[in-house]
Amino acid sequence: MMPLAIAVPADVAELRAAIVSSMNPVRFLAGGTDMLIVGRALPEAGLLIDITRVADMAFISTDGPDIYIGAATTVATVASHAGLRARLPALCNAAAQCGSVQIRNRATIGGNIANAAPAADLMPVLTVAGALLRLIGRDGMQSEIVLGDYTPAHGLITDVILPGAGLLRRSAFVKLGPREDLAISRLNLALLADFQDGCFGAVRIAAGALSHAPLILSFAEAALSGRKLEAAVLRDFLSTLAAEVDAAIPGRNSQLYKRRAIAGLGLDLIAQALGLSPRDRLFEEAVE
Repeated sequence: MMPLAIAVPADVAELRAAIVSSMNPVRFLAGGTDMLIVGRALPEAGLLIDITRVADMAFISTDGPDIYIGAATTVATVASHAGLRARLPALCNAAAQCGSVQIRNRATIGGNIANAAPAADLMPVLTVAGALLRLIGRDGMQSEIVLGDYTPAHGLITDVILPGAGLLRRSAFVKLGPREDLAISRLNLALLADFQDGCFGAVRIAAGALSHAPLILSFAEAALSGRKLEAAVLRDFLSTLAAEVDAAIPGRNSQLYKRRAIAGLGLDLIAQALGLSPRDRLFEEAVE
């Protein structure tokens, strides 16, 4: 096998050509934050493609029905984008809590997906938003795949697509870590919901750090969907959250801790989505 070669394509055409022409293993580098933090060594052979200079891979477009985000867009850009915050504030909030300022300035949304860390902060929000991924395969062909079906074997992520039809009016993201700053999530939750006249409509909820990938909490969704915001409903919601933890990690050392912690996170999630204070009397009644 040939020694490691490095390519720095300037546009998608050069990127596709580099991928197709290589007869050796191809790897991709964007922010490189996992290599910096974990101390991963560069591969000794094959082709390493630096995608940071590829035109049209670092952008956010929110003007049309669907939202498009280039895979090389930094997490910091996601956190600060006004158009994205207007349509999916939960994703901006998740990005703003992802690592340190230095990490956010280098890490990319595509890398956060491809690295597939169980506690990745962006993943639960992307999951409830029904994200699609646009890819370039080893044959140079372009394809699209549902986020939950993706593995690195499918190819390089070039774009993240958030279908407008799946973006509900309310969204929220909350996380629990060992400290306020620079914390890897021990548990995180994302929610998208419709809410009108004091009643929930459609609800989608996903949790991170309970499985190898974001876990859809279907029973918790059902506990809210179509029901009024009142203490009894919130108590049912909290009970289902605890049951979801029990089902996801039975017998694990963190089970008792997480089934208790998810109650507080769940109330914070609802409060954030509806623009309420978690200290509101309604939430206090839910835990009495």
